[in-house]
Amino acid sequence: MKATFVQEIDRALASLRKFQESLEKGSQEGGGRAQVLEIAGQLPKVEQLLAQILQGLSFQTEFDLLRDTALLLARAVDEDQVLSAILEGLKNAIPYEAAGIFLIRDDPERGGAVIRAQKILGYPKELLAYDKFRQKVDEGILGWVIRNARAELVDNVLEDPRYIMARPETRSEIAAPIISKGVVIGCINLEADRVGAFRPDSLRLLENLASYAAVALDRAQIHRELIQAREFERELEIARQIQLNLLPRGAPRFEGYDIAGLNVPSLAIGGDYYDFIRIGSEDLGLVVADVAGKGVAAGLVMSGLRAALRARVETIYAIKKVLADINQFLCESTGADRFVTAAYGVLHGPSGRFTYVNAGHNPSFLLHPNGQEEWLKTGGPLLGVMTEARFEQGFVDLPHGCILVMYTDGIVEAGGDVAEEYGGERMARLVRTLRGESARAIARAIEREAVAFNGGRGELDDRTVIVVKRS
Repeated sequence: MKATFVQEIDRALASLRKFQESLEKGSQEGGGRAQVLEIAGQLPKVEQLLAQILQGLSFQTEFDLLRDTALLLARAVDEDQVLSAILEGLKNAIPYEAAGIFLIRDDPERGGAVIRAQKILGYPKELLAYDKFRQKVDEGILGWVIRNARAELVDNVLEDPRYIMARPETRSEIAAPIISKGVVIGCINLEADRVGAFRPDSLRLLENLASYAAVALDRAQIHRELIQAREFERELEIARQIQLNLLPRGAPRFEGYDIAGLNVPSLAIGGDYYDFIRIGSEDLGLVVADVAGKGVAAGLVMSGLRAALRARVETIYAIKKVLADINQFLCESTGADRFVTAAYGVLHGPSGRFTYVNAGHNPSFLLHPNGQEEWLKTGGPLLGVMTEARFEQGFVDLPHGCILVMYTDGIVEAGGDVAEEYGGERMARLVRTLRGESARAIARAIEREAVAFNGGRGELDDRTVIVVKRS
């Protein structure tokens, strides 16, 4: 309503100027010259008064527009709502026949800026596709505004060589860049069907609206990133729960042995793996493995390793054959940067015979009842790198009273980022002092001491321990 009243005053001022010119012309032709001059002398005052009213109404209209638009933008939480709010605010302040808000991004393949989102009114339907505005973004008045980061008002587009026709009816155009953090991210463009349709102060108003739009679009982007972060956190939690379900829920009951295992990932999703696999009634498979890297990618490789291992131990007893098959599987299904180190063995309960293969992993530690230490190193290279890798089996007997410790490098390399590593020797000394404790207590103590030794001096890796005590 106010915009219409402002237009009426504009037209009244133009009529007054024409009337004044007619009066002055009539006075020169004689007839009541004094009276005509007197009337003509009052007209500038009337014109000045109307101009003041017009300026006041313009400021009030602009203030109301910015206030109303700010309220609309405050409720807008996503990008599309922001664009709609801007168009809603514009229609009450700057009359137009066609309007568009265009958000852009750089496209090196196409050699410049391209539209990534838009909201338009009043354009032909065939121009709704983004590619139809491609030329206009690169060239035209719209393209000039984007390239120069400067608003522009054109009273007659037919006389402007920059103009690229989008609507045959368009005669005047006004556009302002949307600038965020010093970078043009879009443009607001208005078109009208008559020459000189836009007032000079409309340019400032459009620039103000573009500034509002930039702030609101930044907020919408933050909101979108928060939503994505929450979705990622939910997916990460689901993945973490899946991984936890892949690890043993507890230690197995195996006659004559006290067994415990633990896993502490450094991130929500770890790359370490351990397992207890029943093979018949008298054999138990024991495995610890470490996938290169961390996070979801490492967790996916770990889950594939678990599935492949469990599928093979059911049908293949030769441990070196199991590891060779796992190596082939990993070479075919993962990249070389996702290699795996592993220690896998099968414990025959009645005899205590432990048959094992070390695939590029930290050697398992065996403490004999007489205090003798033994490190189990027989095996072959790490998994997932060489398709033709060969593995050898090792054998060791676990006498009554011995302690077997299998672990990942997150234990022995603790502290190594900035100082001396915790190391295998410290772990062995700790096991020796705790030989009278349960397997569970020993496993927990090893992990706690490694963390304490690290002392916050570097980033901790995933930590996994299996302890087996033969009674």
